[in-house]
Amino acid sequence: MADKWKSKGPDEPKPESLRAIRYNWHAMRKLQAALGDDPETDLAERLPPNYSRRLADIRDPNYAPPKKPNTRPKRADDGGDIREFLHATDLVEVIFPLSEVVSKLLDGVTTSAEPLPNGLSPRICDLLHNSETLWKGPFPSSAMIFKCSENIVVKAIAKMHDYTEYTTLQYLEHIPSIPAPKPLGLVKMNMVSLVFMTEMRSITLSEVWSSLGSTEKASISDQLNAILVKLRSLPYSAGTPLGGVGGEGCKDIRRHLRHSSTPITTLSGFEDFLCTSAHPGRDIFLELLQQLSPSTVDPPQCIVFTHGGLRPDNIVVDVTDNHYTITGILDWEYSGFYPEYYESVRCTNCLMPYEKDAWYLYLPDCVSLKRYSHWWLLDRVREARVV
Repeated sequence: MADKWKSKGPDEPKPESLRAIRYNWHAMRKLQAALGDDPETDLAERLPPNYSRRLADIRDPNYAPPKKPNTRPKRADDGGDIREFLHATDLVEVIFPLSEVVSKLLDGVTTSAEPLPNGLSPRICDLLHNSETLWKGPFPSSAMIFKCSENIVVKAIAKMHDYTEYTTLQYLEHIPSIPAPKPLGLVKMNMVSLVFMTEMRSITLSEVWSSLGSTEKASISDQLNAILVKLRSLPYSAGTPLGGVGGEGCKDIRRHLRHSSTPITTLSGFEDFLCTSAHPGRDIFLELLQQLSPSTVDPPQCIVFTHGGLRPDNIVVDVTDNHYTITGILDWEYSGFYPEYYESVRCTNCLMPYEKDAWYLYLPDCVSLKRYSHWWLLDRVREARVV
């Protein structure tokens, strides 16, 4: 049955089948959550209203979802542009000094502002308003990326909680075998953090992945494996807190972001952090999970440097004579030193039972699910019941 959903061509599930699969999957997740809260609950009462009728409706090939009026109040960060929060009169807090190339770029901005450093705020505003928009987040007033010059981009993030990405870029700056952007300074205006860095030109892997053949996909996987092997070989000093290299602590993002409240220096401490649940009454289940942990029987896990969010969207490639070469890795905000299995878990964070993206079949060998199968399966159970 599982092979049916992976196959292509005539056996590929029809749209109505995929709708039914998604509907049943979400219903099952709700039932599992209800059972975890109250093992004696009446599951029939926990099913969605009119479950059978709605399932029959969505399995109809002619089914059209009903249009609902948008009664939800408009959020302050719906749409918009993050530059709307920046004003020439804002104070500029320099978190990490601007590089010489960024200072020269700002100094050359046509403006009536005072010379630097007094005129920094209006010059930054002018620069951003005249820059090309490279990327917008789901809520553009919360995250955008701008191209400021031929080689410089700035990532604008509202309410940035820490500077993990920047400290990682500083850490990797002198390791040329790891293709990461070079940090060029970080300032904060109003509630917006502006991260200047070098541009990783070319295209993202997500733009071309579906057009690649199996040989090209395998080549990309091998290249990424070589990069990760080098990344994971970076030395870790025993006793150093896990997580970001700047002491930012551990992060775990699933449905929401969790952040460790105290320094974690051991594998057991990290496992305790992952098993922390806001839901009461799950102590016995958590204890059973911890007893199943491979750390109780296997040799201790190594602590390795981890990207924490690898996916085609943040892998940059270049093409020459129909050969694709990885030229950059982006988005290091969840990076740091973590147990060696954790990259495997993070690579599949968005993997669903009805997944159709073959990317997950080409994960690099050093972080493959086969290599860390026990840890990966344990984490899937933990995520479904705890997170």
